[in-house]
Amino acid sequence: MTKYSKTLKVKVVQEYLSSSSGYKLLSKKYGIKSESLVSSWVQRYKAFGLNGLDILSPKKSFDGSFKLNVLKWMKTNKASYPKTALHFNISNVGTIWQWQHTWEIEGADALYRSKGRQTIMSADKQSKKKQQTELERLREENELLQIENEYFKKIKSLSPGRRSQKAQIIKELRLKHKLVKILQVVGMAKSTYEYIISHEPDGSSNNDKQVIKQSIQMIKKKHPAYGYRRVTGELRRMNFLVNHKKVLILMREMQLLSSAFNKRTRKYNSYKGTVGTVAKNLINRRFFTNRPYQKLVTDVTEIRWGGKTIDERAYFTCIYDLFSGEILGHQISKHPTVQFTTTVLKQAVKKIPKDLKYRTTVHSDQGFQYQHQDWVNILKEHRIFQSMSRKATCLDNATMESFFHIMKAEAFYQKETDTYETLVSQISVWINDYNFSRIKTKLGYKSPVEYRIFTTQKVA
Repeated sequence: MTKYSKTLKVKVVQEYLSSSSGYKLLSKKYGIKSESLVSSWVQRYKAFGLNGLDILSPKKSFDGSFKLNVLKWMKTNKASYPKTALHFNISNVGTIWQWQHTWEIEGADALYRSKGRQTIMSADKQSKKKQQTELERLREENELLQIENEYFKKIKSLSPGRRSQKAQIIKELRLKHKLVKILQVVGMAKSTYEYIISHEPDGSSNNDKQVIKQSIQMIKKKHPAYGYRRVTGELRRMNFLVNHKKVLILMREMQLLSSAFNKRTRKYNSYKGTVGTVAKNLINRRFFTNRPYQKLVTDVTEIRWGGKTIDERAYFTCIYDLFSGEILGHQISKHPTVQFTTTVLKQAVKKIPKDLKYRTTVHSDQGFQYQHQDWVNILKEHRIFQSMSRKATCLDNATMESFFHIMKAEAFYQKETDTYETLVSQISVWINDYNFSRIKTKLGYKSPVEYRIFTTQKVA
């Protein structure tokens, strides 16, 4: 079996975290036999840091109490063998399977048995062992008869043909007897029993369902616009092991599905023709980046309050980082002037680190504010590239359009907005919540600021 040095592992993991290279590409580049091995290194690094990349000895011995704790944790958390091995930093996944097999067949005492070659016994000892073996056989037969007797007593009082009831009886008998022997008497496969316990409802699962429902109500109260995917993310952050499909069903039952995104509004158009500098489309719809502050986008949108009349309208603009979705600066005004947009640009420039090893690109549409010399001069002063969408092509700045829709849906559509001051306050509060609290599925259920801090620390 090929062994890889810790230095190589660290190099591969850091390249994966700091670039867009995938497992397959890295395994080919460094001559690693499988991409799953690269994946396991990354997972171990995320779980244990540099210690997780140490070369583990497969011959390491574990005591019985440790083995028992591992198996109990796996059962309690319904974890897979690989996940359990990762959690306890065990090199060989098959080791855990062997422990579970030994526990089910021979009981917990067998986990404490020391490994090694059996000593050669004398004739007297062999005869004694035969007697013990015979005695054990009789005890096992007696136990099987006892299980059969208890099982049929309980099954008589139940309606025939209900698998869930049989599984419940097996669960009760497990307090006294081993599962393998009970299943042998009942004639049920272990996989069938585990499926029934996991999927068919009983009293305990109903209690869990109520707790999940209460948690969903709390999340929706705090974040009314959250859909079932983000609600699932919040539940997982609260240590609930729940599938997004189950959350969708529960939210549908409780009539808590989000309707905030159904409304559409007229798009603001700031294009006045060619009145200044029209830059090339450097971004060209390549919205992905694995570096913070490398690609920023901006735009202006119209927002209204009160009766939604022409006199009750304002304008919103912001600078959006394509790496994490973080808002680096924003502004609200009743007039979409050039100064209105340059103020936001100055806010964003202050947040860009001075020791950044690559240049920033700011992308916008061809609005008159972005063609103006004041805007261009600020970009040149800070050595920032300027990029512009093609004329009448909103999809060239699709990320910004998508963000505006989310902001309008969540910030004030479902709230009372009677005055301009209320509108400004609601949007400012929402932007702060968006940056620091609102989780995103594509960011691994982290907020934009959490994701930026997490990724930059990993690379460092």
